[in-house]
Amino acid sequence: MAVLVVVAGVAALTMRDETAQGGSLRTVFLGDSITAESAQQSWANHAVADPRSPWALEANAGVSGDTLEQMWGRFQTDVLDREPDAVVIMGGTNDVLRGLPTEGSLAALRQMVEAAQDAGIEVWLVAPPPLDQGYASLLTSLVEAERALAAELEVPFAEPTDALSGPVDGWAPGLSSDGVHPTADGARTLADAVLDDLDG
Repeated sequence: MAVLVVVAGVAALTMRDETAQGGSLRTVFLGDSITAESAQQSWANHAVADPRSPWALEANAGVSGDTLEQMWGRFQTDVLDREPDAVVIMGGTNDVLRGLPTEGSLAALRQMVEAAQDAGIEVWLVAPPPLDQGYASLLTSLVEAERALAAELEVPFAEPTDALSGPVDGWAPGLSSDGVHPTADGARTLADAVLDDLDG
């Protein structure tokens, strides 16, 4: 069986790291730059190294700047053609930053989840991390829609926002360098929050 995980943010394609610990499900992490960040700044790297993780890194398919619709456009090549056990999808940050309608973003996410399910791939959805003031209401709307979609399609949904947020809208101090992308500590906290949420 294959598993799909979606993550919002910016990313770059990375092949499987045979030294990664964690679980046994060959997993593609799909997302934007938040997923694609290299080394200590990629939350996916921290997630697969955690002993709680069900995932083994098959590929990091994060592409910087990608929206959910753009992720859907490369879904066949970057996910389905790899025949993974699972996929983790985190997406939506760039949709919000560009002011794209929630309906279109959600339609693309639905297509990805259903395509993965049709292929026998397990799917996890991860909500986008916080954004600084000015985007909070748009982000909340998208996260609520993603949560409802996950419930409808019966896939696990992780919301790391509370663990990452500061006293006002946006990331807690020290967890983001620019209000969008995590620092090394932010990536580690993001991975911990996702796994805590899934364990709960």
